[in-house]
Amino acid sequence: MSDAVLVFDNGEEIESKELVRRAVQRLRQLRAQGFAQGDRLALHRGNDIEALELLLAAALGGIIVVAVNTKYSQVEVDDLVARSGARHPTLSHHGDAEPDVYANAQDLPFIIFTTSGTTSKPKMVLHRQRSVIEHTVDIVDHFGYSDADTVLMALPLCGTFGLSSLIAAVASGARVVVNQFSVDGTSALTHREQITAMNGSDDMFHRLLLANADLSHLRISGYAQFNTSLSDIVSRAEAKGATLTGLYGMSEVQALFSLRDPQLDSDGRSRAGGMLVSPRASARVVDGELQLRGPSLFAGYLQEGGDVVDDELTAQYMVTDDDGVVWFKTGDLAEMDDDRTFHYISRLGDILRLGGFLVAPAEIAEALCSAPGVADAQVVAVGLETGSRPVAFVIPEEGATISEDEVIEHCRSRLARYKVPVRVVSLDEFPITDGPNGVKIRLTELRDRATELLS
Repeated sequence: MSDAVLVFDNGEEIESKELVRRAVQRLRQLRAQGFAQGDRLALHRGNDIEALELLLAAALGGIIVVAVNTKYSQVEVDDLVARSGARHPTLSHHGDAEPDVYANAQDLPFIIFTTSGTTSKPKMVLHRQRSVIEHTVDIVDHFGYSDADTVLMALPLCGTFGLSSLIAAVASGARVVVNQFSVDGTSALTHREQITAMNGSDDMFHRLLLANADLSHLRISGYAQFNTSLSDIVSRAEAKGATLTGLYGMSEVQALFSLRDPQLDSDGRSRAGGMLVSPRASARVVDGELQLRGPSLFAGYLQEGGDVVDDELTAQYMVTDDDGVVWFKTGDLAEMDDDRTFHYISRLGDILRLGGFLVAPAEIAEALCSAPGVADAQVVAVGLETGSRPVAFVIPEEGATISEDEVIEHCRSRLARYKVPVRVVSLDEFPITDGPNGVKIRLTELRDRATELLS
């Protein structure tokens, strides 16, 4: 274990070795509650010390953690717990017996993440300890984390983005500031702790910049792109002395799977994707779809009921090439820059098929956002007898009134005819899913509404 120091929102500061001691105590409690190797523990907590103690206790004891999003409704929590076969621990219970600790537990199942579940129930993604450990080593090497860094961990631990960031920071021996994100609280920490590294979403950095947070000490910050209206976030951060760098990840391959070169200019760093973090990972694009392999790959999707990996479901997302190599099909549209670097464009399901061509919705959204009074835009496609046509949903700037005809005319001057939205609908806000890895817009709901408009 490294000599990392962890600092929490309650002011408590502990060394990583003390965290291990507390984790053994937690494991003793869990054993007294009947948690044995292979049992599932529902971890439904924010970014606090108890969450870390339980995570490490589970790893030591061969218990499988089911990471539960703290923003889930009670119905969603109950559904996930039931489907995974997990149960909630009781933190106040004490045990006396010496717990069984598995020294060689790398091949044991460790954690279950959930996918976003915007179109169906979230799939349960199972990782073994080995994939998490090996990926951590690759992150530390590629990101260059060291004991000279002070790393801010404000991402939710219930998602792979937060957990990958945290474990890598601890493994590097850095000073790790564990924070439950809030604009005021996190802004105060960036100034007081002189944070040198952190990862987050574009929206997180946007809110910190609006609050004039001190990001001038940041030497590297991987950011995930979720909000198309924040395309200038890298240059805005650079003006404040911070280096934001595009990256890529997902629950099945873990977060921080790739990272743009921090030495690139702001335009280069603004692109999602980047160079593969692991020297043993590979990427390719087949018929537009990004396919991946490497040591960070998941063990499979958990079967409904939580007993074993669902081989049939997992096989639907795998493909074997002519050399017998198995690849994970991400469902993402991407382009290879070279054999080690790729550019993520969007989810394949989000790509618009218009006029016989594949069109990235971001291209149309960019034209919409250049129209007077438009603050943000989302575009979906609706199938008509004459072919698929784009429908736009826009959010006006504060105090602005948007004319649908004027916005459409604005787009006609900038886009090919088949890309011009047939309708432009103003909304106060987009429907969202607030997940552990960031806020995502529910495009399915927008598609349904667009279909009703044109029916």
